[in-house]
Amino acid sequence: MRKALFLSLGIMLSISLAAQQKVSVAAAANVSSVAGQLSAAFAQKYPADRAEFTFGASGALVTQIMNGAPFQVFLSADTSFPQKLVDAGQTDGPVRVYATGSLILLSTRKLDLSKGLSILLDPSVSQVATCNPDTAPYGRAAQEALLKSGLFERVKSKLVTAQTVTQALQFTLTSTDAGFVNKSALYSKDVKAFDKEGQFWIPVDPTLYSPILQGFVVLKGAAQQAAVADFAAFLSSPEARAIFTANGYSAP
Repeated sequence: MRKALFLSLGIMLSISLAAQQKVSVAAAANVSSVAGQLSAAFAQKYPADRAEFTFGASGALVTQIMNGAPFQVFLSADTSFPQKLVDAGQTDGPVRVYATGSLILLSTRKLDLSKGLSILLDPSVSQVATCNPDTAPYGRAAQEALLKSGLFERVKSKLVTAQTVTQALQFTLTSTDAGFVNKSALYSKDVKAFDKEGQFWIPVDPTLYSPILQGFVVLKGAAQQAAVADFAAFLSSPEARAIFTANGYSAP
């Protein structure tokens, strides 16, 4: 009897999951730290829908989409990459900003962070993680900050370039002396032990880099699907904004 009940419940759950409408989302790597919360909140608000995320560098995801990758929504770490898709006629509607990101310098070593970015000149700092400025907006922001502070030429030989900001975080946690990463990374379980401002991390002066306005677009032909329209609406909802704000982002 009990086995039959469990079998029946399993079948009902399978039918329920199959009935849900999937939204295929390509998302910048920094979004991975909040994707679980976004997925849960979206499913709670729209029980008939579910979001499936694929992560990568924003520029790399644009290339995949241009080459026919079957995504329905693209969440970038900036607005310029999704604008390329708008300009190419591959979206339904304009770029919309869903969050504003912040850049930090993180180290698992007890460096003298009171020196600010100048600590990177210290001989004890031999490697600094960052991400590709051509494809990853957080890497672009880090390069801007180093250039504006007059440090880039003096530390460029120390830079270890990752393909995504998530990979830069892994380098920072495992091998390099410091790294430029997204502030939202502080809210992930792997980084919790280092969430002590001034001891393990400092914010990068936001006047040193262009605002990291993170934008999204709905891709061509997808807006007519109810689940996709629901997800686009959800990204601008109080529930989604509360998640982003609670995880180190600013409201758009």
